[in-house]
Amino acid sequence: MNGKQIFALIVVVIAAYVAYDSVFVVTPRQRVVVVQMGKIIGSQYQPGLHFKMPFVQQVHRFDRRVMTLTGDIHRVLTSENKNLSVDYFVKWQIAKPVKYYLSTHGNADRARSLLTESVQNDLLAEFSKRTIRQAVGDDRNEIVAAVQVQVNQAAKQLGIDVRDVRIMKLDLPSKVSDTVYERMRSERQEVIRTLRAQGDAAAKEIRSDAERERTVVLAKAYKQAESIRGQGDAKAAQVYADAYKKDPGFYSFYRSLQVYRQNIGDNDVLLLKPDGKLFKYFNPALAAGAGHQK
Repeated sequence: MNGKQIFALIVVVIAAYVAYDSVFVVTPRQRVVVVQMGKIIGSQYQPGLHFKMPFVQQVHRFDRRVMTLTGDIHRVLTSENKNLSVDYFVKWQIAKPVKYYLSTHGNADRARSLLTESVQNDLLAEFSKRTIRQAVGDDRNEIVAAVQVQVNQAAKQLGIDVRDVRIMKLDLPSKVSDTVYERMRSERQEVIRTLRAQGDAAAKEIRSDAERERTVVLAKAYKQAESIRGQGDAKAAQVYADAYKKDPGFYSFYRSLQVYRQNIGDNDVLLLKPDGKLFKYFNPALAAGAGHQK
């Protein structure tokens, strides 16, 4: 290879590198800041292929996904100087790449360190305002809510948005934990007894109301039934009276059949006098007399 060929090869290599350094690709999971001579000249890049000046412009890429920071504090003092150890996690995301780059120089470890310091300071401050019983009880949600608000305010200076702060685990000294949990158990039992008593009182009131309503409904139903029965009896009496007026003999015969049907069963045996009125339709002589009397 002679000198011209070597020079041509060097030119091709340099041209290829210049072409390679003139473009950059932004993926959907990235945020990008382009810096020239220490000055930010671009940050709003959509996913895709972009161009830049080679050599003098540098591309800094940041993860735009929600990231998780976990940590623990081995010694947390409550308001009565009891020790706790706290495990926590933080969900955070780079919201403003320019501010994030200027405050952290694009160093993710520095960002995590600043975020950790802020979270731990706020957790220590919130736990120091509460007793150990409040810390492991109902105030736990209030603690993380207050810490999230405070950390978010500090994180905005870093270009970071804190999405969530949670306490994963609280460890108590064994002597303290037994006392605290026993006290909490007693309080829960008292709450249970109170709720149960309220429930029993409400149940009695409901049953009393239901019984009173049942009595009223039955009284109205009985009154309505008696009224309908009286109307039916009156109508039946009118029908009987009309039938008797039309044919007293047939009426007497029909009523006797009703008496037989109502009072004589399949296996019943009746002992009657042959000349009794009930037996007159079985005795032709009495029947003839009855017909004659009609």
